Amino acid sequence: MNRSKTTKIHTVLRNTILAGAAIVIILTVGAGGQQGLGGLVTMGGFEWLIGDWVATTDQGGEIHSFYKWDLNKNLIAMGFKMGEFEGCGMIYYEPAEERVVQIGVDNRGGIAKGYWDADGEKAVARLEYAPPDGEKRRMASVHSKVDAETMKVEFYDMDSDGWLSDEPRGTLEYKRQKKQT
Repeated sequence: MNRSKTTKIHTVLRNTILAGAAIVIILTVGAGGQQGLGGLVTMGGFEWLIGDWVATTDQGGEIHSFYKWDLNKNLIAMGFKMGEFEGCGMIYYEPAEERVVQIGVDNRGGIAKGYWDADGEKAVARLEYAPPDGEKRRMASVHSKVDAETMKVEFYDMDSDGWLSDEPRGTLEYKRQKKQT
């Protein structure tokens, strides 16, 4: 009888250890298969976007923008300021949707939501903006690297299916700043 109890205990312990090992292997393989935001940005070659940027409008005003890593490269904190108008947001990878998501708010109560993807060597943000008056607008901004110190951003109208207008409605050229603005 004691021998039977001992055998059952050993069997239970062995099965528990094997089950635990199987769970660890499954979780390790699953985690390795998941791609985080940092990996996606590196894989796409878009690390150049991270930094502090300034553009000058046709009217001579400045637009300050930044993209900064946070949370172990699982988040890009972002923001902009143009005169009295400013906003901030975040970009992150949503594994369930397999998409890079952006959400943001501005100091006038507007909310932006959308997705980022790559179009060749360009990073494209497709966003829906809801100002406080509730009239939603769809737009896209296409970011391209000119050189190590220069980024071009083209702004397009976007239809409900996500298609961009043929021509940009505006273009800005940003210069990289040495210190955070």
